Amino acid sequence: MKWHEHCQYMELPRDYPVLELARFHGHLGPFIVLGYRMGRYALKNLGENPFAIKARVYCSGVTPQSCLADGIQLGSGCTLGKGNIEIVKSDLIYGEFSSEEVGIRLTPHPLTSFPDENPDYELEIERYAADLYKLPDDQLFSVEAIV
Repeated sequence: MKWHEHCQYMELPRDYPVLELARFHGHLGPFIVLGYRMGRYALKNLGENPFAIKARVYCSGVTPQSCLADGIQLGSGCTLGKGNIEIVKSDLIYGEFSSEEVGIRLTPHPLTSFPDENPDYELEIERYAADLYKLPDDQLFSVEAIV
């Protein structure tokens, strides 16, 4: 059942191809892909209502880790404008999502690193991110219930 029966532009699917992730973010990198997939997982498992969930993104607070937040916004529907997402500076990288009294922590698996002095660095990062997009969730992050 729809939560706003007469609204045409609510409850739209959040299925974005890598092209749309790159268009929103400015390029395609592994952290926006991880964030997007984490956000989608959270939304699907916490009730599909982006107004009813909250996201906390734990990371360094600077790029490239903070790019996780852009992906989480796209995947979960939690946005800065709605005020239901925040970045928490941390030495660890993970996302916490909650809806009412249910919560989950999604922790990305370690990423491959590439030497940034490589002239093909951006291309390698883009290809790697596109490959990550195709992987199943359990190969991208672990899931833990939280209270």
